[in-house]
Amino acid sequence: NLSFTPPNTKIEKRVTYQDACHLGNAQRITDAPRQLLRAIPGLELAELPEAGICCGSAGTYSITQKEMSLRLGTRKADNVLSTGADIVATGNPGCAMQMENALRRTGSATQVKYVVDLLDEAYGTSRG
Repeated sequence: NLSFTPPNTKIEKRVTYQDACHLGNAQRITDAPRQLLRAIPGLELAELPEAGICCGSAGTYSITQKEMSLRLGTRKADNVLSTGADIVATGNPGCAMQMENALRRTGSATQVKYVVDLLDEAYGTSRG
């Protein structure tokens, strides 16, 4: 394990985390992103129901299996909404795009952000 200096800027938001399939299923990395999020002062981490189920992006899956991809995205968005989260965090661009599209179809204002962007904000280095 590498040493880690926790950020000190509060983010008063409820956040849920979307596991990327390659990270969780193939590499078995599920705790580290959650530990990073829990280190952010003020951030409340809400576990995502069915966290291990794919969001439907899966590389080209969203193109080759569009109908199933849409169903999985809707299911994942419903799970995100059930947490009451202001933000769904992920580390994967495919998941981010899939979640953004699925949440917009529901009319939700829930934001999609990368874990690293939340850390950037919490370290007070964000410019945007």
